[in-house]
Amino acid sequence: MVDGINAATSGAADAGRIDLTRKILPKDLRVPERKNDILSLGQGGKVSSGQALNIVTERAYEKLRAVVDDARAALGLPEGAEIDTSPDATANRIADFALGYFSKYAENNGLANDEAGRKQFVDFIGAAVTKGIDEARGILGSLQALDDNISSNIDQTASIIQDRFQQFIEKGV
Repeated sequence: MVDGINAATSGAADAGRIDLTRKILPKDLRVPERKNDILSLGQGGKVSSGQALNIVTERAYEKLRAVVDDARAALGLPEGAEIDTSPDATANRIADFALGYFSKYAENNGLANDEAGRKQFVDFIGAAVTKGIDEARGILGSLQALDDNISSNIDQTASIIQDRFQQFIEKGV
């Protein structure tokens, strides 16, 4: 037989019931009783599309900040460090990072460190970099943050990366 949970009384008939009125936590761990706590939902009216967009934008910025913080930590950059964001500096950081994986890629794929092997690697990694640039451009466009100046900087960055990849194919540097 299953009894419901009720406050127990001292009678013999209620011996199998749980006493919910007795406090079993030490006094310093008890949460004070709150009689006036009220949860009201939907009393502020409808959320406007502008408010909803602001909420979504703020959450996106929070996630973006977290990604940037993780990238800073991975690169060993201290908080508040100035970073050169010129197309040249950005392209070189991207190219250095991507080309740093050549030896492992070559080892895993049986490639020689010659022009043919480097080209095969650049074809692979270049496609990933191009996709990343296109995704970044799309995100900035969606956020309405892609003006002519930023678009031009992205184009310059992509061009410098491609030049670095071509130099790597031809000269291994």
